[in-house]
Amino acid sequence: MNPSTRPTRRQWFGHAASVLAVAGTAPRARAQGSRIRLVIPFSAGATSDLLARPVMQALQKELGQEIVIENKPGVGGLTGAAEVARASPDGLTLAWGTVSNHAIAPSLYPNPPYDPLRDFTPIVLLCSVPHVVMVHPSVPARSLGELVALLRREPGRWDYASSGNGTISHLIAESFKAATGTHSVHIPYRSSAQGLPDFLAGRVHLMFDTVVVSQGPATDGRARPLAVTSAARTALLPAVPTVREGGVPELRGFEASGWFGVYGPPGLPPAQVQRLNAALNKVMAQAELRRTLEQAGATVLGGTPEAFAEHNRSEVNRWSALIRQLNVRAE
Repeated sequence: MNPSTRPTRRQWFGHAASVLAVAGTAPRARAQGSRIRLVIPFSAGATSDLLARPVMQALQKELGQEIVIENKPGVGGLTGAAEVARASPDGLTLAWGTVSNHAIAPSLYPNPPYDPLRDFTPIVLLCSVPHVVMVHPSVPARSLGELVALLRREPGRWDYASSGNGTISHLIAESFKAATGTHSVHIPYRSSAQGLPDFLAGRVHLMFDTVVVSQGPATDGRARPLAVTSAARTALLPAVPTVREGGVPELRGFEASGWFGVYGPPGLPPAQVQRLNAALNKVMAQAELRRTLEQAGATVLGGTPEAFAEHNRSEVNRWSALIRQLNVRAE
C-alpha cells in the first residue's frame, strides 16, 4: 500500500468513533438478555479499543447477536478484566485481553484480583502489534548491529524512552538489553505521547514503541528505524528488517510484540468456546477486516483455544521472570 493512502492516526480515531455505536445498531431479533457484553479494560480510543471495535462489528454480523462494548479502564487493565473473571460462564460476558493485563500487570501489582491463567477461558488469539527499535538521527548507528556495538562500547551513555515503568515498551527494551548484554538508561514517561516529543527533539536517544506510533517519524526522517520486534516484517514499514534479521547472533530468536485476544470467564462450556472460536476465526479471515487491522499496524493471527492458552502461559512465564529480575514495580 502506498504510504499516502494509509489512514493517519487521526483518521483511525475517526473510524473508531464511527463504530462506537456498533453495539446499539444490531437488529433486536433476539431477547435483550442474550446480547453479548465485551469488556475492554482500557479507555475508548486506546489501541485495544481501536482494534476491538471493527472485530466486534464483524462478529456481531456473523453471530446475528447484539454485542455491547463496555470500556472499563483502571489499574493497568486489571479492573475490567477482574469483572469478567467474576462473571457467569454463560457466554454473554467476554473480555478483550492483552499482553498488558494477561501477562504483565498481574506480576506488577501486589495482590492482583485474578490469576491470568486460572481465572479465564482463552477463546482465540486475534492479532499482535510489533514494536519498532528506533534511534534519533543524531545517534551514530544505521543498523541493529551498529546499535548493539555502540551500546556495548559506551554503556550508560545512551538512553531510551518508554511509555511507563512496567509497560510492554519498557519490558521489550529490557529484554533486548538482557539478550545483548548492553546497558542503556531507561527514561519512563506516562505515555508514548509524552515521550515521543523528547525523542524527536533528540533529548532521548532511543525508543521501542508500537508500529502505529513509530510509522510517521520512521517514514518522514525524524527517526531512524532499525528493526521491528515481530517474527515477520510489518506491512506498514516493509523495508525495515526484523530484529532476527539484524545480524546480531544473540537476537536470532528474538520476538516480542503486544498481543490481543478474547477470553471468557472461568468454566465457560466447551461448546460455547468452540462456537465463539469458530466465529472469530471466520471473521478474522475476511479480507476487509484484515485490511482494516493491518492498516492499524496489527498482524492477524487466529487459531485454537488450546494454542492461545499455551501462548498466554508462555508469555506469563516470560514477562513475570523479567519483572522479578529487574524488580520492576507499578508506578
